[in-house]
Amino acid sequence: MERALHVAANAMFIADRNGRIRWVNAAFTRLYGFAAEEVLGSTPRVLKSGRQTSAFYRELWTTVRAGKVWRGHLSNRHKNGEVLDVDQTITPVCDEHGKPTHYYVVYEDITERLRSEQQLTQLAMFDSLTGLPNRNQFHIRLSEAFARSRRSAKPMAVLLLDLDHFKNVNDTLGHAGGDELLAKVGRCLTSALRDTDVVARLSGDEFAVLVEDLARPDQAIDSARRLLDVLSSSYKVLGATIQVGASIGIALSGDLEDTPERLLRNADLAMYRAKSRGRNCFQFFDAAMDLAARKRYDLRDALRTALRKDEFKLCFQPQVDMRTGMPVGAEALLRWNDPHRGLVTASEFIGVAEQDGMISALNDWVLRAGFAEVARLHRVVPSMVPVSINVSAGQFDRTDLAPTIESLLREHDLPATAIRLEITETVMLRSSLAVHENIRQLGRLGVTISVDDFGTGYSSLPALREFPIGTIKLDMSYVRGIGRSARDELLLCAIIGIARMLKLGVVAEGVETAAQRDFLIREGCFQAQGHLYQRALPAEEFAAWMRFQQRSICAASMASAG
Repeated sequence: MERALHVAANAMFIADRNGRIRWVNAAFTRLYGFAAEEVLGSTPRVLKSGRQTSAFYRELWTTVRAGKVWRGHLSNRHKNGEVLDVDQTITPVCDEHGKPTHYYVVYEDITERLRSEQQLTQLAMFDSLTGLPNRNQFHIRLSEAFARSRRSAKPMAVLLLDLDHFKNVNDTLGHAGGDELLAKVGRCLTSALRDTDVVARLSGDEFAVLVEDLARPDQAIDSARRLLDVLSSSYKVLGATIQVGASIGIALSGDLEDTPERLLRNADLAMYRAKSRGRNCFQFFDAAMDLAARKRYDLRDALRTALRKDEFKLCFQPQVDMRTGMPVGAEALLRWNDPHRGLVTASEFIGVAEQDGMISALNDWVLRAGFAEVARLHRVVPSMVPVSINVSAGQFDRTDLAPTIESLLREHDLPATAIRLEITETVMLRSSLAVHENIRQLGRLGVTISVDDFGTGYSSLPALREFPIGTIKLDMSYVRGIGRSARDELLLCAIIGIARMLKLGVVAEGVETAAQRDFLIREGCFQAQGHLYQRALPAEEFAAWMRFQQRSICAASMASAG
């Protein structure tokens, strides 16, 4: 029997009535690192870690001295000082009077099991990238704080924070750069707040802050300002210097109808209001935001119906030579032909489409409908000008983009010169294999690229050489600054100069006044798109306008020659 106990898997020892160890098995010496002779005659105090209280041991000895079995968890110390977590069972061996003469003690090492459980808890409740509480943990902490706020009648605040232009960081530095920035931001946010405040990462670049025990509402403003201040610092990420701002929404408790979920939703609505107000600012929730949110939800549902019923169409805005009025190109612009709202511009619904995952379907629709409409225009308009079709970063990241373009050109019997693909600057800075392969194949097809809103993002001059770019478009925000902002005028002159040196075409967007036209011509930009010349027209009206312009210019030429 003694041999069976000696080779048992669990650590064991037998102590006398005074608690002195009289026998240990091999598993005991392996578990704690002591040789048998080092502990025989000693008490179990040799294993004490100091993590249990005196009251814990009093309760233990009261139980076993009464002849009862004691079971429980405790932390013991290995000979080398390492703390081990064990489940312990103490079984008294009693005489005929029920008095213990010996104690039989069995240990089960649960150190690894507890570590695994702690790791699972960490994964379930904390964000692996930043170490901050995750969405699950934040909801638990929010519910607990909300209950305390109700009991104490002290208001609390929820701040929802979204980094401004974080997508640009991912586009330029890749996801590794984005992850490094998020980890640094998480540490900065924590350092800017009180120890009692809770900072969590909910998802992507969205963080939440819980501020309790507010003496007055403007304390929430103090917290928001500290967060904005700390985020205004520069961050070194993969050798690059990055500056980020944030849009912060604030919701205060106090309304009788409040719930934890409603506070978080209200903070989210306020955050989107902050974004719409120019970013890098904070905004409180109010009832008007709630109404705006309901409208956004209605718009989302209507958009889904529009996709199902194919309620979209393309309009075409001409691009003209400002010196002659001659059409030199056009841009295909998405419109929603809503049965209730009428013709809706993309700026009114594209944000909702992006937030709710409909943008990919819309982008694909624009590409295919654009080729079909251009083919129809070529059949009815003599000397049809090239048409720019917008292509998103997501489409350019797909390996099937260039093959799709080639297939559409064949399907509609169009030359490559009939189409320009219009992209944003961030697409040029993407370095995926798909992007480079698409560039190579598009160049082989003879399809040129137009860069929209040039100068507003992370401009990359080397990318201008790598891509088959034919035209850059001056952003309308700079054009509007003509006559009002010397800085905008200088930037326009610089961009035009770069384009001319690289022998690229330049189109100014949003030209609305003769003063803007005259400045641009004087600086060497001769092509424009804007209401000074024509708004975006449905395909039939655009075709009629093109034919009229061609006839008028032809007649003027003949008259001049005569």
